[in-house]
Amino acid sequence: MTRLIILLSVALLAAPVLSLVLGSRAGEGLISGPDPIAVPAEVAKPAAATARGTTPLPPPAPAFSRPGEAPLFDDATRTAWVYVSNQTNASTGLPNSVVGYPYGTIWDIGSALAALYCARGLGLIGEADYDARMSRVLRTLASMRLFDGAAFNKNYQVARGVPAGRNDRARPERSDGYGWSVIDIGRLLVWLKIVERADPEHAAQAAAIVARLDMERLIDDGYLQGGGLTTTGGVRTYQEGRIGYEQYAAAGFALWNARAERALSWKANVQEATVLGVPLLVDIRSNSLLTSEPFFLMGLELGWWDPEWRIQAERILAVQAARHEETGRLTMVSEDALPVAPYYFYYYTIFSQGDPFAVRAIGQQIPRPEPRWVSAKAAFAWYTLMPGEYTWRVVQEVSRRASNRNVGWSSGFYERGGRATGSENINTAAVILESALYRQRREPLVVTAGTRRTPAPAPTDSLPSPDSSRPPIRR
Repeated sequence: MTRLIILLSVALLAAPVLSLVLGSRAGEGLISGPDPIAVPAEVAKPAAATARGTTPLPPPAPAFSRPGEAPLFDDATRTAWVYVSNQTNASTGLPNSVVGYPYGTIWDIGSALAALYCARGLGLIGEADYDARMSRVLRTLASMRLFDGAAFNKNYQVARGVPAGRNDRARPERSDGYGWSVIDIGRLLVWLKIVERADPEHAAQAAAIVARLDMERLIDDGYLQGGGLTTTGGVRTYQEGRIGYEQYAAAGFALWNARAERALSWKANVQEATVLGVPLLVDIRSNSLLTSEPFFLMGLELGWWDPEWRIQAERILAVQAARHEETGRLTMVSEDALPVAPYYFYYYTIFSQGDPFAVRAIGQQIPRPEPRWVSAKAAFAWYTLMPGEYTWRVVQEVSRRASNRNVGWSSGFYERGGRATGSENINTAAVILESALYRQRREPLVVTAGTRRTPAPAPTDSLPSPDSSRPPIRR
């Protein structure tokens, strides 16, 4: 409690920036924007719902509305769905991770589930189309070969559903792949739980997919464990995850009663750092990547179950607005696909290894000048969770620069010159669809799962309570 009081006090130091981010509502207190999210220790049970096929419950009124906001979101979701529809492989139901690129990680496949679920919720596809698409993806997941019999491989050929190798080679070092990312698996578990709760007809399939995983190898000593091949052909495991990503993924496991208690709690592995006058909690371990992605995914999908998580999220947004104030450049950072060699996937961080606003990748040869971009998915997610003057300005700008109605959403636009990045991809599409559905329902998607369907049995799974005591690169 003492630490929470201290954090609340120092957060007031960032009040001018928070006011800019959250608009006039910032005067109502630190917890501003839509009503504060409260997910108790036992995740809220699905609300009573009408039976499938009967008149649905009316959606709640949006908590916020600006001139032009509704058509902007409508256009954004339709453009996001264009990507999913055009890039899906009919045989597996899996979309290409990036336009025309026939590989995908388990994180990407989790995003594919999110995109389908949200498209149905937004009325972009009907029930029959949704059921056919979701059934196909779940059948593919049920049949995909696991690495070392323990977990999904890091990467798959999405047209065939077979393991791919390092650097997206079609033939892996071993026929079952080269390792697993427990962080990516955590995202998949979040979405399998949402599908299980929302869709009784898919619940058994979702649970059977989770049952394939060897949880004893994925969790050890309270931490999440990644796995991979050694130079001698053996398999080693290692602690995977840093602040934000670690807790988000661990929550996915907790939803299926596989609890990594030390991963769920950040308290043993953080210290405070100040960036542009905004105090932040940063990971003290090596190879940390503090960026927007896991924090807005928590907000959209799970809710910030600890008040300190919401404070951290507000500060992460506030420091981006502070950079705009200092440099004049719109700032909205995340991880994204970019058409920039040699890595094609970059992390635009708020803080990494002592450096503010550093750009990182899987290797050390970051091109110069560094690619810096305004992330489209981050813009929509942050505006949905914390609507204010700054977030509204950014979401309007990405809508103008990064949307291609015939292809889908670019990952964003470059800070220098304002050109769209290209690299239309499933993760950007999914987060924009999630943001739109959250905007309608005004609650985390795991809480509202099933609210317009037949109620599922009361869940026994739980997220951590507030007082419960990534490898360097996800891909």
